[in-house]
Amino acid sequence: MTGRDDDASDRAQARQANDNRSSEIIVSGSADNRVTLSVTGDLLFITVENEAGLSDVRACLQEALSRGMVRTNMLTLVDATRFHGIVEWEVLYDIVKLAPWGSAPPPESRVAYVARDGFFFQLVKIAASIFPRANHRLFTDRLEALEWLREAQLSA
Repeated sequence: MTGRDDDASDRAQARQANDNRSSEIIVSGSADNRVTLSVTGDLLFITVENEAGLSDVRACLQEALSRGMVRTNMLTLVDATRFHGIVEWEVLYDIVKLAPWGSAPPPESRVAYVARDGFFFQLVKIAASIFPRANHRLFTDRLEALEWLREAQLSA
């Protein structure tokens, strides 16, 4: 499967999860090492591929905020199943400063991380301490992550 097929799959799942509402997409990085941010309805999807850095995540979020695409309490799926890079901690703290993440009114702010294995567990714990107003959870299955995010939509 190519990266483009994966992008199409991401958009299809996003549309299914949000009653086929339209999607907006922002991409940062190179063809091989990129971050794709898309918003479909009430769900924010961030896909990090290969050696893309957090600086690309920051660039996508900055643009999305400037366009009014994201809210600080959006239900978010971060797909890191194809990520093979390093975590740039200083950039993560820059992302914290972009907006008061998790501070908007309900629904509860949730971030689902999808990774190949449990290696990301410690990273998710760190992210939860840096972004304390959101509920963070690690998954190895994308559909389970989407179901967990949908639970928050239904309870709102």
